[in-house]
Amino acid sequence: SQQHFFLSSLFISNFKQEEIPLMMMMMMSPASAVKMMMAAGLLALPRLLLGLLLLITTTTMMTAFMMLDGGQVVVVSAHQIARKVPPLACFGDAPVARMQIDVVRSDFSSLAATSSGSTLFALNNGEKAAFQFTISSENGKIEKIAEWNLTNIVADPEGIAYLGVNKAGHEFAITDENPSKVHMVTLQHGGGEITSSSVMTTAIDPPAMANLGFEGVANVPGEGLFVVQEQKPAALWFVAASRGVVTTPQKLVDTANTLGIDALSDITAAGGDAAEPAEVFVLSKAPKQITRLDISDRNNVKIIEQYAGAICGMKQPEAIAFTTASEDGKKVRMLVGGEPTELLIFEADVDCDKKLNSTEGAVFSCPDLAATVGCDMTIEEGGCPQRRCDKALSNSEKVCTDDSPDTQCSLEECKQKCTNHAAFKCSTYAYDEAEKECYVFESCVGETDEPDYTLYVMRKGCDMTIEE
Repeated sequence: SQQHFFLSSLFISNFKQEEIPLMMMMMMSPASAVKMMMAAGLLALPRLLLGLLLLITTTTMMTAFMMLDGGQVVVVSAHQIARKVPPLACFGDAPVARMQIDVVRSDFSSLAATSSGSTLFALNNGEKAAFQFTISSENGKIEKIAEWNLTNIVADPEGIAYLGVNKAGHEFAITDENPSKVHMVTLQHGGGEITSSSVMTTAIDPPAMANLGFEGVANVPGEGLFVVQEQKPAALWFVAASRGVVTTPQKLVDTANTLGIDALSDITAAGGDAAEPAEVFVLSKAPKQITRLDISDRNNVKIIEQYAGAICGMKQPEAIAFTTASEDGKKVRMLVGGEPTELLIFEADVDCDKKLNSTEGAVFSCPDLAATVGCDMTIEEGGCPQRRCDKALSNSEKVCTDDSPDTQCSLEECKQKCTNHAAFKCSTYAYDEAEKECYVFESCVGETDEPDYTLYVMRKGCDMTIEE
C-alpha cells in the first residue's frame, strides 16, 4: 500500500485531470483495470500502452528500493527493517542463546540486518572489514556468506545501518569514528574490496577526540540518520541524509549531561507504524544498558525505558539490532554483540502485554561494581599483561594511535605522556606493543581483561599528597 500510495501521488501530479483514471487503475486487479480503461475510452493504443505499463510496473514492483522523498534517503520495502518492538521487560532477564561470532574474528563493533532480518552484517573495526552471515534458527549454526575489505574508504568503521538494495548489492550507512563522518557504501554481492563510497556528512566541529567519535548509526525511514558519538561528549546526532549531497550533522542532545548516559556504543531503529512515536534504541557502555528513546521531537529527545539484565555481564557491549524471530512475525529478536566476538540473543512476543518502563532491579540497571584490588605494577616490574582500565568508566585519553607512524609511540614515550599529561594527573597508563598505542588514565575504574594491552601504574600504593 505504501508503494501504491507513493506512485499514485507521483503520477497524479504529472497528469491532466482527464487522465487521473490511469492512477486509479493501480489500486485494482488487472481485469478491473481493463474494464475501467474501456469505460473511460482509454483503449487508444498510446493510452493503452501507458496504462498497462503503469499497471505492470506497480503490480510487479521489486520488494525493496531506494527513493528520494523531500531530499531524504528513504527505504521502502515490503518487509521493513523497522518493526514493532514490545516493552523491553518482555525480553526477560536472560538471553535465549549465547554464542561467539567467530566469522568476525575480533573487534565486533556493529550489527545490521537486511529488511527481512534473515541476513546479518557486522563490522570488525580493527581489521576494517565487513561481514555477511546467517544464523540457523534450527541449530544456531553460523554461516559466513561474504566479507569486504573497507580499508580504502574508512580508517575506523564503527557503525553500520541498512539502507536498501540496488543491482550491485546492499547499501549501507557506515560511520568512520575519526574523523567523525558517515559514508554511503554499496557492499557488492559476493564480497571483495570496497574502493569507493559517497561521503554523506562533514566532520563534526569541534572534532572528536581520538577513538571517541561516531560509534553507531541508525536509519529511520522517513526521518533520516541518527548517529551516536561515543564520549567526550557522548551525544546523539541527526543527519538529514540526501543522496549525492554532503550535509552537516546536527547535534541533538548531550546524553551524558541530559540523559545520564556517559559512553555510547551503538544505535538501531525499530518501531511500529507511522502512528507510533519515532524511536531509536541506544546501546551504552557506561552504564551498560539499552535505552529506548523517543525522537518524535528532535528538540526534546526523551527516555522511554531502559534495560540492563545480561548486558551487565558483557565485557564490552558494542552492537545492537532487532529482527523478526518467526515467519508469522509474532516474535521479535533482540541481538546484542560485544568485543571480541560475543553475541547474546533475546526473544519476546510482539503482543507481550507488559508495560513500557516496567523493568526492575538488575534488569533495570546494573548493580554497582564491587571494589577490587587492581594492577599495582610499575614499568620496572613489567606491568600487568592483558589488562586495561575501562575507558568508558575512567577519565581517560588516547594519546598515541596507530593512524600513522607520527601518532604512534614507544612504551617509554607512553609513560612520559602520562607524566606530562596536562588535562588531569595521570596515575595509570596502558600500552599496546603491537599497534604502539597508549591510553592514560586519571584513575583506573573497572579494570578488565584486554588481550592487546599491558597496564602500568606510575607509583605503587597511595598516590595522594597532603594537599589532595
